[in-house]
Amino acid sequence: MKRKIILTALAVMLMSQNVFADNCDDLVSVWKSLYSNIQGKTYSEADTITVTTPEAWEDAIVSAYNRLEDKITLQIAGFNETDYDLNSLKNYDVSISAKGIVSKDGISTVTYSFDYNPNYKIAKVVEVPALFDKLDLEQKEAYDILYKCTKELTENLTTDYDKEVAIHNFITDNFQYGPLDMGNVPQRAHSITGFVFDGQGICEAYANTFYVMGKMAGLDVSIITGTANNVSHMWNQICLDGEYYHVDVTSDDPTPDVPNRERYTFFNVSDDIISQTHSWERSEFPACTSDKYNYYTLNNYIIHSEQELKDFINTQLNSGNTSFTFRTEGYTISGPDIIRYYTSGKGFSSINITGEYGKESTYNVTLR
Repeated sequence: MKRKIILTALAVMLMSQNVFADNCDDLVSVWKSLYSNIQGKTYSEADTITVTTPEAWEDAIVSAYNRLEDKITLQIAGFNETDYDLNSLKNYDVSISAKGIVSKDGISTVTYSFDYNPNYKIAKVVEVPALFDKLDLEQKEAYDILYKCTKELTENLTTDYDKEVAIHNFITDNFQYGPLDMGNVPQRAHSITGFVFDGQGICEAYANTFYVMGKMAGLDVSIITGTANNVSHMWNQICLDGEYYHVDVTSDDPTPDVPNRERYTFFNVSDDIISQTHSWERSEFPACTSDKYNYYTLNNYIIHSEQELKDFINTQLNSGNTSFTFRTEGYTISGPDIIRYYTSGKGFSSINITGEYGKESTYNVTLR
């Protein structure tokens, strides 16, 4: 009883702080500073269900984990290990274990227990808000932060594209890739909760956070698991006006972190572009063939010649932009000197350029 009172008091105290958060950055800071190690968790146990076919057995188990149940007990007529094999229900996000007995009348009573990927739980609550109480205290706090930030970021935006840009930039501006020691990555670095409270995470945290915020904003988003440069990786796919695009927020976040420097190398790109570095099971996802909502195409940030490069840089500097990005097509830049030349004599003491010289590439330029 005492523990319940403490948790309730803590929740009330945390919720009261939201009133004083002026923006998303403040909100993240408030929750981080107040976060407690006290964990709250709710458990449920469904009534015993009788099933007589493998199909009914599968439906009962899938229904249970879609409701985020902790366990379910089934009475199974004619149980055998072939027809009722848990391996047939493999799910990356749900680990299922079984324990039971076979009675004399041929009815097996089996209790199935579920252990969930925490990202799956938060994503499921986005789909079914009534499941919110299935989250533990930290997950509820992370959910609330992302929900409030998403609404604040997108409530005055009218297009899905603008909402996507806002969410993309919020993630790259407020979080960083880490820990950098990939030989010793804690489980928290994979999770939305670790991302929110620790301020860093790896690709799984980036992709799931973008997915959850996208769903909260009403966007049609999904998650792709594959490889990038032959290393296991996760990123997103989004549908805009009936066309699909890849978006890799992790790869768009500078490492080491550079606050407020936006990159859009993998923002709404086609299969052809992303396949130069990424691979995935294409048959499992819609094809991405359009470039209509590619960041560089939509904003006319594509450079085809040196004259276009010169004009583009002058336009950016005359507009007061000290950080800008562009992509080359049918034109290659051999080295940084040409960019340095067109930015020299403008009163800047340093220039940072990222991109791949000698090939068509995306370039990011920051002047100080």
